Parts: sequence; structure tokens; C-alpha cells
Amino acid sequence: MSIAITEDHRALADTASDFLAKKRARAHARELLDGAEETLPEFWDELVSLGWTGLHLPEKLGGSGYGLPELVVVVEELGRALTPGPFVPTVIASAAINATAQPAVKKRFLPGLADGSVRGAVGLGGNVKINGGKASGPAGVVLGAKLADLLVVRTNTSIAIVDAHDPGVTIETPQNIDPTRTSSRVTLDNVEATVIRGGAQTLLDFARLIIAAEATGICREATTMAAEYAKVRVQFGRVIAMYQGVKHHCANMAVATELATSAVWDAARAAGAGGDEFSLLAAVAAGLALPGSDLCVNLNQQVHGGIGFTWEHDAHLYMRRSTALQSVLDADDSLAQTVDLTRAGVKATRKIELPPEAESIRSDVQAFVEKVKGLEGAAQRDAMVTEGYAMPHWPKPWGRAAGAVEQLVVEEEFRQAGVKKPQYGITGWNILTLIQYATEDQVARWVKPALRQEVIWCQLFSEPDAGSDAAGVKTKATRVDGGWLVNGQKVWTSGAHLSSFGFATVRTNPEVPKHDGITMTVIDMHDEGVEVRPLKMPTGNSEFNEVFFNDVFVPDHDVVGPVDGGWTVARSTLGNESVSIGSGQGGGGMGADALIPAYDANPDR
Repeated sequence: MSIAITEDHRALADTASDFLAKKRARAHARELLDGAEETLPEFWDELVSLGWTGLHLPEKLGGSGYGLPELVVVVEELGRALTPGPFVPTVIASAAINATAQPAVKKRFLPGLADGSVRGAVGLGGNVKINGGKASGPAGVVLGAKLADLLVVRTNTSIAIVDAHDPGVTIETPQNIDPTRTSSRVTLDNVEATVIRGGAQTLLDFARLIIAAEATGICREATTMAAEYAKVRVQFGRVIAMYQGVKHHCANMAVATELATSAVWDAARAAGAGGDEFSLLAAVAAGLALPGSDLCVNLNQQVHGGIGFTWEHDAHLYMRRSTALQSVLDADDSLAQTVDLTRAGVKATRKIELPPEAESIRSDVQAFVEKVKGLEGAAQRDAMVTEGYAMPHWPKPWGRAAGAVEQLVVEEEFRQAGVKKPQYGITGWNILTLIQYATEDQVARWVKPALRQEVIWCQLFSEPDAGSDAAGVKTKATRVDGGWLVNGQKVWTSGAHLSSFGFATVRTNPEVPKHDGITMTVIDMHDEGVEVRPLKMPTGNSEFNEVFFNDVFVPDHDVVGPVDGGWTVARSTLGNESVSIGSGQGGGGMGADALIPAYDANPDR
């Protein structure tokens, strides 16, 4: 999923993508790679005529009156198309001026930046000094300086705006790793400057956000290129997409892309209010998107193999752009500021604009919260279980069968009141599968004790020889009177040493294709035939386990779903696991404040 998630934003993204494809933006970038002098792309006038350079600026100053959420949608598409030209530095400059300058300064500079007749460049480093309204000193690496009319550079805690054509401005453009959009070394010598006091952090925030949006586009295109190639490249008689190593590369790229996407989306929504929250979210966006693009462009070359290392293939164009972005912005600095702001107590506000029907739901939720917020421990948890608020999205009577809007309202009201829902982790997604597939008797025996946290469940799927092949089950179940005898081994079982029950895949028919001979069973982890051996991790802790079964009896009434038809149940369990982990219920996530001790212990890492 791209940054564009609303209908209007998707339409905007489609328009941008279609325009850039028709104008052959990537082909123009390649022409610059082949040694051509950097000039404005021939479609620049058409691009700015669409209003994109002023998308985020007020209408009274020549803009379109939208905001950063709309701008980053376009910037992502520019990144995907590897668009040359000064769009990104121009909109960074105008966004910073719009957020920090006095009305007269905005009126002076923004109309030209909004309509694209004035092109901006941005310098985030250097050591420029201001004396009597004049700027002097090295501005460091300045993105887009060669084609710029206006330079916006940091000066300690302030911003200096200078005319790029002033005689006191020296611009040196050495050979760039990304000649499709160059950066230059800029030095100022007693140059007339418009100074915006205290604007440096805001300039950095907008640069982080907008560059992160472009990096997200690079992530997405590199991931698409790799996945599409893997589907058609044949090696050893099979398309390479069937090989686990290639799958893992593509999956890691997809994860990096989605992390970058969500972080940019969050930061763009906070940009309008500015302040420390925007600084935090912009830092997170840059800290995820820049390393993410580096990962994706490198893995893209790996998936393509030899052809990815040729001049003719476009893979290295994306690697060049990604590397150039990282020379402009330091992801490590972004992550360090994330820690600093978190330490200072800055937090992201999770607020989503909900449809009108949310308010009709809210009063009921507020009434429940008011009733339970004074309760403690088990009493509060049991009240949530009884009313379905422990797991609102679960079907009734165990949950509330809550749709997306009700779930969001519940999250908002619980968070505002400081009421925390119980965390079930692995138990949760196993119990949900039981609700979906178990008999009434099984549900009655197992679900409520789990919701009341009287028992813990583990998931007995992985085996030593199977790797990620969940259907590669060798643990054997042999039919006996009244049930099954289970023998075999599971491994990497989280929490087995703490669990009362395990949800296990067993092989009940070895004579049929592997997916057809699997049965789902519930195993009593306290059975004398069950041996749990903790696996010691590098930390010294033991959270994973080996589990051995030696003639463990499983009665027929503990088989879930049809005999030999357990693969469907197993897949549902894996699906519930993915949803739970993705929504933060898996127990593997952490807040940014959890990083502070590690950062303090190893600040250089």
C-alpha cells in the first residue's frame, strides 16, 4: 500500500504516476547519467503547471491550499519514477518558509516557489554565520543548488534565505554519484540574507519528511522491480520466486517499504501542527525510510543477479538516488533525535478522523470505561471479558464483533482514560482459531479460562527439518482406542515452558500429499510424555523451546476440525497470528522509550 490511502489521494497518485510515465521521467534521468549537462527536465513547465510545487501552500500565496499529506503522495511517485529536477528541494524550501516566516517574507518568496518559476535548494549542514544581515561561510552540501534561484540554508538555529545568483555565492558541483539530481558545495561571502530566527529545526523536519517520502517511492519501486523479476527469471527449472532465499529478500524489502510508508504518512499528518510531535515523527520517518531505501536498492540488485550490476539496467539508478539522499540527511542523526525527544516526554498523538457514526458508538464505550477505570487487576480484566472489550473484534459473545470504526473508538477511549486491555499474545490468536473451528464443547472448555488468563497457550508448529514449511510435519499421531498417540518433536516454540496447552499440527496420514494428512490437536503440556527443553539465547534468557512428545495421548475430543483436514485450521492460525502481531497484540513490539537504555549504553551504535 502506498502513502495514498484515501480515494482522493489515490486519484492524485494515479495522476502523478501517469504523467511521469508519459513524460518518460526515468529515461530523462538516464540521459543525465550518460554525461549530459544537468538542466531542467524538458517537462518541468508542464509539471509545475499542474500545481504540484504549490500543492501544500496557501491559495492566497499562489498555492493550492492543501497540505503535506497531499504533497508527499506526489513526492512518493516522483521517487518511484526517479524524476530528475529540483522539485524536492524546491518544496522543502517553500514548506519551511511557509511554516516559519513572517507574512511579508512569505509574500516575497512563496508565490514564485509555488508556481515553479523560482527553484529552491536546501542546505542542512555547513557553518554559515550571520552578521548584520549578511551571510558568510560554508553552507555544506546543498541539494539542488546548480539549478536553483533561491538557497535556503541552516545557520545554527535559524534559516538564511539567499539569492543563488548573488556574486557572493560560490557553487561548486563536483562529480555526483547521482547526476540525475545533483548536490553542490556552496560557500557564501557577505551575501544579503533574509533570516528566519529559530527556523532551523523546522527546515530539518520538512527535509526529513519530504526526503523520506521520496525514499519511500524508491523502496516501493525497487521492491516491485525485484518481485516482478523473480516471477519470470527461471533458474534450475523453476522461477526464482519459488526459492526461499529470494522470497526472504523480497519479503524484507516489502517490510521496509511498509514501515517507511506508515512513518511518512504519520509525519505528514502531524506537519500542520508542527512542534515537537512533528519533529519526532519526521525523525522517525527519515530514520526508517533512508535505511529502508538502502536495503531495498541493494536487495533489488541481489535479486536481479548479474543483470542488476549492468549499466543498462535501471537498478543502479535507484541505488545512486538512495545513496545521494543519505548524503543529504543522516539517518543516524534522525534516530538520535528520536531518542532525545522521547526522553523529553514527546509522544505521537494517535488521532484518526472518524465518520459520524463513531459518535453514536462513543457514548457506550465511555460509559463502560467510566465503570471499569476504578477497578484493578483481575476485576477490571474480567469486566472487559464479560462485556467483550478484552478483544472487541472477536465474534460475540467472546468479543463485540466490532467493526473498524468501533475498534478505533474503543482504542481512543481506553487510551484517554488510561485503561489497558489484557494482552494475550500467542494465546490470543490460538484461542481465536478455536472460536472459529472448535466444537461447542471445546469452546466452552478452553476459551473463557484463556480470556481470564488462567492458562497460557503455545503454538506447536515448527519442526527441526521443516524450516519455514509449516506443512512439513513429521510429528506422528497414531490411532488408538479413544484417540491418538503422538510422538515427535517441535522446536522454536515460544513460551512452551510457561504453557498449559499447546495447539499442535500432527501427521495422521503419511500416504497422502503433505497438506492433506495433517490434523490439529490440543496437547496438555503437563502430560508426562511431554518434555520441554528451553533453548538459551545470546541474552542468556530462554524464550524458545524444544518440545518432545513420547506416547502423548490426545483424546478424540481434543482434535480440532476434521482428521486429515487440519491444514485449513493451521493456516487460519497463521493468519490470526499475522493480524495479531501486525496490530501490536503479539507482544513483540516496543515503544520508543524502550530504546533509551540501549542508546545510553551504546550511543555510537
